[in-house]
Amino acid sequence: MEIIDLDSWEAFERTLSSFFTGWNELKREKRPMTVSTPVFRGQSDASWKLQTTLERFTNRTFSAFDYYKAIRSVKPAVVSMTEKEWKLPEFETFKEEDEIFHVPIGLEFMVYLRHHGFPSPLLDWTRSPYVAAFFAFRSPQVPNDGRVAIYSYVNWCGVPKGGCAGSPVVHGLGPYVETHKRHYAQQCEYTVCLKQVGDEHVYCSHESAFADKSSDQGELRKFTLPASERRNVLKQLHRMNVTSFALFGSEESLMETLAYQEIEDTN
Repeated sequence: MEIIDLDSWEAFERTLSSFFTGWNELKREKRPMTVSTPVFRGQSDASWKLQTTLERFTNRTFSAFDYYKAIRSVKPAVVSMTEKEWKLPEFETFKEEDEIFHVPIGLEFMVYLRHHGFPSPLLDWTRSPYVAAFFAFRSPQVPNDGRVAIYSYVNWCGVPKGGCAGSPVVHGLGPYVETHKRHYAQQCEYTVCLKQVGDEHVYCSHESAFADKSSDQGELRKFTLPASERRNVLKQLHRMNVTSFALFGSEESLMETLAYQEIEDTN
């Protein structure tokens, strides 16, 4: 992972322009091999690791099958409260399809649960660097080292992924999911990190995969910016309608947006 420390929002926008120029050149160079669309992630403290909400919630290690059992268990309550129906295959089907892992079974339901606070092995990203910037600067609390982070990630860079058997692998999951509207409002994509243990796929840390020098997990960059740029950044994002209400669409997010508009942004 390349770490790039910047001193201002303007420096980030200049770096972003160069980043997309380089990505377009890479696509032309590697054609017809796949070069993924870049995704971004904002974190309001640059010292935080890339962790899923499941990692932050528990130290327990989940296999893909164990986690599927968990979300199957909560489905009746979710359906009862929301009156939304979700089609989840039986356990026997999961075992058959899990022999070669591509996309998690029940991904649509997993995404829905993730957007509503249920601990998830999905690490969420956005195709918009400005949405990522909003999440990086959203909190008024000053981080420990006074800096926030915006990550960029290109999952496939025109070369095959490699690594030792049983080593962690980051899998990119694209945007085409029928789920909650927040998924599209936030231009979301997701990654999961798994390794094979015996005959099972086990969810593991993204950090462990990116730290493994023997494998190619794509191109990850971490841009850090001063948290003191918050006022300047949010003012510009507000003009672009990148606000809490635009991204979440709830009454609570409307109040957050109005509070910013009428109390914070008063000069």
